[in-house]
Amino acid sequence: MRARAEAIRAAGNVFLTPVRLADIPDTRAWRRALIGGSRAPGLVGRAAEALGQVAPSVVAELFDDVECSFRTPWVLRKRRYDAACVLLTGEGRGCEKLATVLSGAGVKLAYGATGQWYQVHLPPWRPLSVRWWARAVLTALLCAIYARVAALLAGTDALRRLFPISPPPRDPGLPLGRDVTFIVPSYNQRHFMDFCLPPLLAEAGERHRVLVVDDASTDDTAEYLRERYPQVGMLRLARNRGFGGAVRAGIAASRTPLFALINTDVQVRPGFLKAILPHFDRADTFAVCSRIELPNGSQMETGNVAPAFSGIVEPYHVPPTEPGPILYAGGASSVFHRARYEALGGMETMYRPLYWEDIELGYRAWRRGWWSVFEPGASVSHKRRAWIGQRFGDAYANESFLRNALLFTWKNVRDWGMLAQHFAYVCARLVREVSRGEGTMCRALLRALPMLPRVLAKRYAAHRRGDVGDREILDQAMPPVARQGEAPRR
Repeated sequence: MRARAEAIRAAGNVFLTPVRLADIPDTRAWRRALIGGSRAPGLVGRAAEALGQVAPSVVAELFDDVECSFRTPWVLRKRRYDAACVLLTGEGRGCEKLATVLSGAGVKLAYGATGQWYQVHLPPWRPLSVRWWARAVLTALLCAIYARVAALLAGTDALRRLFPISPPPRDPGLPLGRDVTFIVPSYNQRHFMDFCLPPLLAEAGERHRVLVVDDASTDDTAEYLRERYPQVGMLRLARNRGFGGAVRAGIAASRTPLFALINTDVQVRPGFLKAILPHFDRADTFAVCSRIELPNGSQMETGNVAPAFSGIVEPYHVPPTEPGPILYAGGASSVFHRARYEALGGMETMYRPLYWEDIELGYRAWRRGWWSVFEPGASVSHKRRAWIGQRFGDAYANESFLRNALLFTWKNVRDWGMLAQHFAYVCARLVREVSRGEGTMCRALLRALPMLPRVLAKRYAAHRRGDVGDREILDQAMPPVARQGEAPRR
């Protein structure tokens, strides 16, 4: 259920290596085990049960029973635990993960909602070569640069406190009608038009409009649309603006109170609007996302998006079982409140060429108290990464995702407890990857740093009095199925 978020943690965290409990020696001799994760009682039970299967005599204790303070690691060390386990999801307090790692237990583990176990460890100290020292110096330099980033963020926040910005503009309220413009951004994607447009035109009917934004394509998309689909509106851009720029142009060219973003590799199923439009009768709705079905039946992408944070915001998809709040409505198959979109200032363009535009848009809406909602009654078929993989390749796409995650954090995260976790996460990844000769985080950071002045200016301008806090956003945006039975508050 949380495979993607856990895979990101395992791949990017210097402390984690996948392991099977049965492969750990001397487990039957364990007597006391510590489990950290006070907000995930179901996960705690499964972790304790799994430990009990390999260590019948073990007694598992929950971290929440120990006072959380700076003395906690020393208190835990005195208890002499044989094993310590930190849960990858549901940590109730910010120091649980760190305290569990520092507990002094002989074996340190991590456990995820998918049932995967990880062993917590530090990389070996092997100063044996000039290459090793060169990598160590590079790591230290990058970490020092990142400390400078932290100082600049702190300075921006201090300046903002001296010169606070007035409250945000007035909430425009309910949309003035239910007419929709389907906006389809396209760049060299003529071969997808016959897949996307026929069902979309059937869904639009005579009332709604379909608009294709040709993002300066070099193929014959424009000519093909004129000949094959003359009923489709077309906006051709003079230069390529990326996804965010194409969307902004398409919205500016539309006039309806609602708009839908549809990717060219998405096929809308009948009844899409009938299921989604009633959600806009609620006063707090910003956007509604449909259920996403992949051709192979995988639930890797469902539309029902939950937030996780372990240094960066990690959106992950949960089973599409029921309507409820989500972190953001994806830019591939969702309907948006136009007036509130404009009140937010539109979609951010600095994430060009791909990823995070829709995530940040949803996050900024939550900041204002406007909900993004999942509706399983509306569905689409999505050929995931069919175009991105062909144009950019998975390696570049993953690096871009990470680079934009850094930009998102610098611009939007204001909670300094979360920012401290972010800086530790980035430095840990730099240590791990540079020491192994890998460079994903290094390249992502170097690509993000030139954008820092622009991000700082946006960070200052975006903060207003009365905004919802980061931790409250992550809590409110949790889908019901991810809450493990807890009812959403609305």
